[in-house]
Order: sequence, then structure tokens, then C-alpha cells
Amino acid sequence: MKYKSSIGVEVVIALNKCFKRPIHPFNLEDEGKETFAEWEFEQSKRLSNYYLPEIDLLREIQGKTILDIGAGSGGKTAFYALNGARKLIGIDTEERFIIQARDFASSKNAKDIDFIVANAEEMPFQNASFDMCVMNDVFEHVSKPEVVLKEVSRVLKRYGKVFINSPPYFHPYGAHLTDLIGIPYVHLLFPEPVLINAYKKLALETKSAEKRIDLRFGVVDNREQITYINKMTIARFEEIMGNQNQFKAILYKLIPLKNQVGFLLKTPFREFFTEMLVYVGEKNQL
Repeated sequence: MKYKSSIGVEVVIALNKCFKRPIHPFNLEDEGKETFAEWEFEQSKRLSNYYLPEIDLLREIQGKTILDIGAGSGGKTAFYALNGARKLIGIDTEERFIIQARDFASSKNAKDIDFIVANAEEMPFQNASFDMCVMNDVFEHVSKPEVVLKEVSRVLKRYGKVFINSPPYFHPYGAHLTDLIGIPYVHLLFPEPVLINAYKKLALETKSAEKRIDLRFGVVDNREQITYINKMTIARFEEIMGNQNQFKAILYKLIPLKNQVGFLLKTPFREFFTEMLVYVGEKNQL
């Protein structure tokens, strides 16, 4: 819980006062306004917009057996269950999220749904177990995306589909620290150790400091890092998808931060002006 103070840390904290933080479920939960699961459930109502008009996600889930990777507190998974999916399994690496997810699904009376603590790199499911896999705001978090794609392909049935939407690393809030730091592009302005210590100092003012810090940071090669994200850029995503043979792309597109800057997505500056990358792949029949 300790942090190291520095000029950089104090600059971040001072500058942060000039920006309004985006609405974040961790803060809503601390304030007793809305649980993480409730926030996820409401956000899921907008999820299909990313894939429209090319693909109607809500139509795709009808009668399907679905794997929800990165289920979090279960709001997204419960939403699919209540909107036509036949059977759902949600996985997450955080046990506390899985416990919350089970409680939330029960409160919503969501049927044929289960939650398991599991890592997407090595899933406890038989081959060809699911019709679909959904990865909503998840691909930027997995530490070994290539391994995850192979595992997803393994557990999908013939012609199964994977749905991915993910904000790229150079998104204004790509560092995923917006529950406490609202400075756009802050991860491009300050080195990682400064961000970590500024975040820790700000976290100490919250009710859930320990949970936030444990989720965001970890030690790799004897150095504390932001381990919550894998720094997935658009270029890296395209390279990964270009080198894999598990899926053929049915849909791939970039959604701009605002329509007015959409033309920039065809320039080298696209990394900085993309809100979401959206991908739908169908399992290759190898």
C-alpha cells in the first residue's frame, strides 16, 4: 500500500485535479450507487452497437452455448442469458468477481448459467464445447493473446465464432487507470513508475484501495508494473491476427473516438483516435 513520492507523482496528482474522471464502476460501487455487476449489465445493452450494422450480436446469441471470457462480476454474462442464449459459462481469474457473478445471476433469475475461476490460457473445457465465445473489453488484458486464441479455437464447435471488442493501448484512457486518474493520454506523458505511485497515493483515499492496487499492479522481473493490461496496440492486434490460422475474419473495423475524427483512422495517427477495435472471427476448419 506504500507509494514513493516524487516530483512526477505530485505533478500527476496536481494535474489530475484539472480533469473530470470518467464514470467508473469501482467509484460507483464505493459510493453505494451501483455494483460492478449492475454497471456491467447496463453497459451490455450498448455492446451490440459495436458490431452493427454488419452483425447483430443479440441475434447471434439466440439459442447458443456461449463462453464469456473475462466475465467480471457477471453483468455481461447475465445479460446474454436473459436475451436468448441457451447456456452460458463465464470465466474470470479473480475469485471475488466469480462469487459476485454467481450472486448477481441468481438475483436476476438467469437460468442455465455458471461461473468458474479459470485462466483463458488453459481452460477446463472439452474440445468443441461452445457455439460462441465473447471477449468484451478483455483482449487488452490477457498476458498471452496468441495462446488464448488457440484455446478459444479448441473449445469452439465447428464454425464457432469469437467476438472481440477491445480499446487499444493508445486510447486516451488506454492505461486503464481512469477510476482515479482522469488525464487523457497520461500513460504517454509520464513513465510507468510515476503512474503507479500516483495511483497508489490516490487509491489511499478510497474505500477499496487494496483491491484496486492488487488488480492493477504486479511484479515482473523484480520490477513493479501495470500488469492489468498487455499494452495491446492496433498494430500488434493486426499482427497477431495476421499470424494466426485459427480464425478467418468475418468482421474487423475500428471505431473512432468521435465521428468527426473518423478520417484519422486511415492515417498513422489512428492509434490515438480509436475508441474500439472490433473483430468477429469464424473458426477455421483445419
